[in-house]
Amino acid sequence: MLLKRTLWLVLLYQVMRCIFFVMNHRMFQELEFSDLPMIFLHGVRFDLSAIAYLSAGYYAMYLIPSPLREKKWYRLTGGAVWLLPHLAGILFNMADAGYYPFTLKRTTWVFFKEFGEESRLLAQTGDFVRSFLPVSLFTVLMFIALIITYRLVRYPPANRQSMPTWKEIAIIPVFALLWLGAARGNYSFGGRPAGITQASLFVKHPQHSAIVLNTPFCMLSTIGSVAFPPVNYFKSLSDAAVYYQPVQAYEAAKPRFKNVVIILVESMSREFVASYHQRLPGFTGYMPFMDTLISNSLNCRYAYSNGKRSIEALPSVIASIPSGYEAYTLTPYANNHINSIANVLKKYGYHTSFYHGGHATTMNFAAFCRTAGFDETYSKDDYPNPAHYDGTWAIWDEEYLQYFAASLNRKKEPFLSVVFTATSHHPFRIPERYAGRFPKGTLAIHESIGYTDYALKRFFETAGKMPWYKNTLFIITADHAATQSAYPDMYYNPQGFFAVPLVFFTPDSSLRGTYEEVTQHTDIFPTVLHYLGVRDTIVAFGSSIFSASRRPVVVWFSGMFQVFEGDYLLQYDGNRAIGLYEFKTDPGLTRNLTNQLPEVRRRMELNARAFIQQYSTRIRQNKTLP
Repeated sequence: MLLKRTLWLVLLYQVMRCIFFVMNHRMFQELEFSDLPMIFLHGVRFDLSAIAYLSAGYYAMYLIPSPLREKKWYRLTGGAVWLLPHLAGILFNMADAGYYPFTLKRTTWVFFKEFGEESRLLAQTGDFVRSFLPVSLFTVLMFIALIITYRLVRYPPANRQSMPTWKEIAIIPVFALLWLGAARGNYSFGGRPAGITQASLFVKHPQHSAIVLNTPFCMLSTIGSVAFPPVNYFKSLSDAAVYYQPVQAYEAAKPRFKNVVIILVESMSREFVASYHQRLPGFTGYMPFMDTLISNSLNCRYAYSNGKRSIEALPSVIASIPSGYEAYTLTPYANNHINSIANVLKKYGYHTSFYHGGHATTMNFAAFCRTAGFDETYSKDDYPNPAHYDGTWAIWDEEYLQYFAASLNRKKEPFLSVVFTATSHHPFRIPERYAGRFPKGTLAIHESIGYTDYALKRFFETAGKMPWYKNTLFIITADHAATQSAYPDMYYNPQGFFAVPLVFFTPDSSLRGTYEEVTQHTDIFPTVLHYLGVRDTIVAFGSSIFSASRRPVVVWFSGMFQVFEGDYLLQYDGNRAIGLYEFKTDPGLTRNLTNQLPEVRRRMELNARAFIQQYSTRIRQNKTLP
């Protein structure tokens, strides 16, 4: 009975997907009719997830052996427990068939935060019904279909036994496992549950993911996600743009379409690289190759990540979208339309790819990259030798970076490619053949970061022999700083938590020296466009390091915004400044200058407010395209 009713619901969700597509087909450009069967097929996993959650109460009522199942009142209650959640699911799913053109994304849980007042919500529901009569009619028909399919499935004959049979007991764990896999959206229990961004893995163009998804899934999967609150420090975005303008354009007299390779090194803190600490006698570093590379590169002395987790790195680096109250890909806005380094460079003939030696679902990396417009994504599943798996996270860095170099040698130029390393992640294991090769240092990560440094050296040795190498811009940075520090006075504070290396290297030595201004991950996207001379207008929450009009650097941390500008760091909680420091001469942030420098504080508060309003408004209203 339970399985039959579930299968009827799967069919109803496919009918609703068809209605959604037919009513919005003009919104899905470049969609070929031959793609629809696979899109509908992949949609089943998201449908089953929504159905599993909405049916959980009903499943429990009829799986747990009880004589109450034979009572008429119990069956009537069960009918309500089945029908009411699914009627709500149908209502929201069908509403999106009419609402989608206004938002260009499926509705998420943030809907209830934006329209939380009951009277306002009911008034808008009435307007919706009147404005979208075809949707309203289809909704009523789907309600009727749900009730009919419920009645079509007959309840099994009464079981008069006082004690449950062994079959009734045995089916409970079996069904529980089936339910858990359906609810997660996959039966690979080692990976993350399915999320909104994973729908982009099953379509050729990210905007088509709305067809794969269903609205109940999007709402249920974003419960608890932190919505960005609306802010109104300024009357409009135009007024805020006087102090912070994310819409920007860069161009050069003559474009240079070099290849671009971005290397994100797991947990590579600035403190691991001796070159950043030349003024400190006796400072110990663990990455000698990075020191060599820095001496031949443009090195950013004061660089910061825009988050503390791996999942926060890619949106910052690739799309210049920093983390706010939550990692961008975990928010209800994860399926916004965005510009990125990938979809901009694709306009100029670049082939784009992303590599990570972990599972395809790790941290939603591949899913986000597809949303950001990458042509190809590669994971552990594509790597040819499973013996190189570290047993915990991914392929060992040395082997994977060699594989990455060989793969690039087969790409058509110009190309953009991003690789994410993994070995310098807890539990910080290295291959057995290198036991005793690298200094163990004072922290668990030191030996593994030394191994990763060696893997980087081997990568550049291999790549240096390949024809594409000399015509390439390399960018090396961390996804975030490590959680451990051997120098807590310098790095266990709100600015040190985010301190990472950032290096721009070109084999032709066109980029050399030290950049002394503050930089951040969100600067990488606009900097690359500026360096290449690409003529395009973008929305970015960073700015080119080559620009004469640099924007302030803003990093969110634990309930406050940190604004870096010149030699100062302002900590702002959304209402007032709670700290002002000369962070270059006071890296431990021990001297609060909030009251001593009122003019600096006021200027930086305006910058902070302008950034917050630009960021919150553009993310909430899906205005992340110019």
